[in-house]
Amino acid sequence: MRNATPSEWSYYAGLDEIYHARWAARALGRLRAFREAVDHFWPKPKGYPVKVIQVAGTSGKGSTCQFIQSGLRPYGKAGCYVKPHVFDYAERFVVEGRQLGHDEILATWNEEIKPYCVKMAMKGEAWEIDHPEASILVAMRLFQEHDLEWAAVETGIGGRYDPVTTLDVVATVLTNVGRDHEDVLGSEHWQRALEKAGICRPGVPLILGDKDRRTVEVVSAVCEDVGTPLYHVDAPMASEVKEALSLGRAGGPGLLLGSRHQLQNATVAAQTIKVLVKGASVKVMAQRFAETRFVGRFWRVEEGVYADVAHNPSKTQALAEEAELRFPGQKKVFVIGISGRRSPVDIVEPFVAQARAVVVTSAGYKGQDPAQVYAALREKHPSLPIHLAPDPQTTLKVAKNLRRGRETIIFTGSTYMIDQALNPDERLRHLNATYGWRNERLRRRAPEPGPA
Repeated sequence: MRNATPSEWSYYAGLDEIYHARWAARALGRLRAFREAVDHFWPKPKGYPVKVIQVAGTSGKGSTCQFIQSGLRPYGKAGCYVKPHVFDYAERFVVEGRQLGHDEILATWNEEIKPYCVKMAMKGEAWEIDHPEASILVAMRLFQEHDLEWAAVETGIGGRYDPVTTLDVVATVLTNVGRDHEDVLGSEHWQRALEKAGICRPGVPLILGDKDRRTVEVVSAVCEDVGTPLYHVDAPMASEVKEALSLGRAGGPGLLLGSRHQLQNATVAAQTIKVLVKGASVKVMAQRFAETRFVGRFWRVEEGVYADVAHNPSKTQALAEEAELRFPGQKKVFVIGISGRRSPVDIVEPFVAQARAVVVTSAGYKGQDPAQVYAALREKHPSLPIHLAPDPQTTLKVAKNLRRGRETIIFTGSTYMIDQALNPDERLRHLNATYGWRNERLRRRAPEPGPA
């Protein structure tokens, strides 16, 4: 039931929209255009046949989606849509624990989604469907074709203005609120919490994994205002999941639960499934969790070389703790590429105590200038060996030359850097690195080429 008198938090969110009315109107207009696309493919009253769970948060969204689809499989066919991919766009589409094939993705785009996108482009710019929305539509159609009962779908930045928030869902999940995308979501913690709390829907349960009192205060108030049932992930659930996993063989090579901090994401997934499926067993879920894999999460590249996507301070702190647990007392070489407007110093700080050396390279798409990252780190840590290697393809050789004996090398930071450094498919590397170049031409209003 909605709160008759909205809280001050809802007022703050509304005031922010008023202060940025033109921006907010455009963002909401894009959401309306996307919702019309969804209604075109899955018209009311029947709507979309798959039960969707929206997952938002600063970190752990993709892993939580993977755990949800794994844990739900004993209770119906399940899949997930996660983003961004590390090496191959197809990584985004998972059905019953399996990455879908290129042929399926291409057929769905060419035969169904692309014709609609063309039709909308002919109506005008306000109706255009771009990559984020088109990818969600591809995922939704693929999940329908595979006759799924459940699908976990990862939110992009924030939540309030993300296209996933326009979907009809059976549950929403907020893993946590941390420091990332402050330039888009706000410099204050409460601002970022408000943006992510924008995923709330009347009568639809929200599962909150964050125990930070600042997050709890904001999310609790917004849920009450909207009429959203709120479920907290508590200590007894965490203990039950941990005990169930300890009975099995969780944490083998290449498995998501090989990293200790993933226990929290598995617990959030378990709480979500308990809310959705009456009588769901944590022991049964745990068996599935223990088998879950996810590209780029403490992935073993080769002996002594690992890669882990950790592009914000919350994630690098978790990675630093995991690295020390796995290789206690050992110095390590960190290869770093940073994207967006994040602080290089804040990203790297958790690694300093363990670092034999830091290799700074380009992050590719949206990447910061590695020379500027290098300069910022040298100023903050003048005694730490920091090396500049602008070409990611050279960094493995550089790192091997810097380590001593059997010390570990860890590639981390931007997803795009890991792709550029380690993707064996040079054509995919190029397409990933140059994503958006055609859109840039549109923004610059470049003239169309003449006849050949």
